[in-house]
Amino acid sequence: MAQRAPQTNRIFYRMGRRVGIFGLVNYRTHPSNNRYKIFSFNSIEEADLMEEELKKRHIWFERDSDEIKEGTIHLFGVDASDFKGAMDANYMVSAKYRNPMIKNKILRIALITLTASLVTLGVIGYVKNMQKLEEKTEQLENE
Repeated sequence: MAQRAPQTNRIFYRMGRRVGIFGLVNYRTHPSNNRYKIFSFNSIEEADLMEEELKKRHIWFERDSDEIKEGTIHLFGVDASDFKGAMDANYMVSAKYRNPMIKNKILRIALITLTASLVTLGVIGYVKNMQKLEEKTEQLENE
């Protein structure tokens, strides 16, 4: 296999990372041809499932793999006209291989409990203040 130019490797490196602070998306517009969208996956299992999903939807694609600092990335090039179908396939892959945002079960339950408690306190405070507001309104009307 021929060696890629350093500039090409930088493009692949940028494409292999997820976009944003939380890594919410794994696709980008092709850096040199905006008619294509590039999807990137970090594991062969995700890439194989993406290939199956694209074939199932009869979407034309190009597949490539490249070595970067963090390991191997698997890239799929899809025509922009097929982007909606490719996104559906990408959602199916993400759904199968997703991880919980908070991996520690005890911490996750504690956070849900804390959130529910704060919402409950907010509702109780709102109801109590509505009663006080009605009392003040009645006092002002009687004067």
